[in-house]
Amino acid sequence: MPCYECENGKWKFGQTGNCQYDSKSECETANKDYYAEETYNDYPEAATNNAKRAIKYKEENGSSCGTIVGWTRARQLANRESLTRRTIARMASFKRHQQHKDVPYDEGCGGIMWDAWGGDAGVNWAIRKLEQIEKNKENMAKKRKYYGDDEHDHHFHFTQEMMEALHHDGELEVKVEEDDKEMLILFTYDVEDMEKEEEKEEYTIEEDIKEEFTDFFDEIINKYK
Repeated sequence: MPCYECENGKWKFGQTGNCQYDSKSECETANKDYYAEETYNDYPEAATNNAKRAIKYKEENGSSCGTIVGWTRARQLANRESLTRRTIARMASFKRHQQHKDVPYDEGCGGIMWDAWGGDAGVNWAIRKLEQIEKNKENMAKKRKYYGDDEHDHHFHFTQEMMEALHHDGELEVKVEEDDKEMLILFTYDVEDMEKEEEKEEYTIEEDIKEEFTDFFDEIINKYK
């Protein structure tokens, strides 16, 4: 949700935010948590142990296998560091090397580098995690129809058709998706009370008109007396 410039020259966070910031940079700084890239460290302990085993072998026996990126990944996993979505995607794509995973450390690079990237536990976790991240992103895109900023718990946009149905029937059911759950919300509208208010208003207006005409004619009659 980006920052938008208001008509008065101020800036607001999101379409429905308050026009309270003097500049775009001030708006973005105040809402920096929104722009921060989310990270994850819930990968299995087995992935950490696989990475540690690969590092230990390299330190004790030496190895020319892999790249700086691969060994950086191994240290991240060994130290239980948080990983960005981009890093997780690279881990997931490493699955293409799984056909070499059973090569012994002292006979080639397949086994040691597979473990450096977390082994079966790490790569499979990355694949599942990437799917979860993408699904959450899709859900958030859907939720933006209803949720917009920190000042409001829920945003809901009524179409003209929905408003007419609510006004005519007195109630309206709306299904809202939130994460993996669905909420069925019932909006109600007291049609009878509204009709009474409208009748009362019409009656009041009619009485006011009668009063005005009565006063007007009384004034004319008094002039000719």
